[in-house]
Amino acid sequence: MKVKATNQYKKLNVEDKELKRIPKEGEVFEVTEERFKVLSGDNKYKAVFIKAVKETTSPTKADTTQRKAKSTK
Repeated sequence: MKVKATNQYKKLNVEDKELKRIPKEGEVFEVTEERFKVLSGDNKYKAVFIKAVKETTSPTKADTTQRKAKSTK
């Protein structure tokens, strides 16, 4: 799951255990479901260190071709 770091890492001067450094605010990285729960507030600091990043998929060429064909009819 992709997440984005909040300013809490820097504010609390906390190093991410998996990254082995303090991520910058807005930095995107991957975490497991279990790690997501911990970084979302289930930690000794009771702080939210990350936000979930919505993964968007771009339309395929076939999708856009079908839409164009429908709109010209």
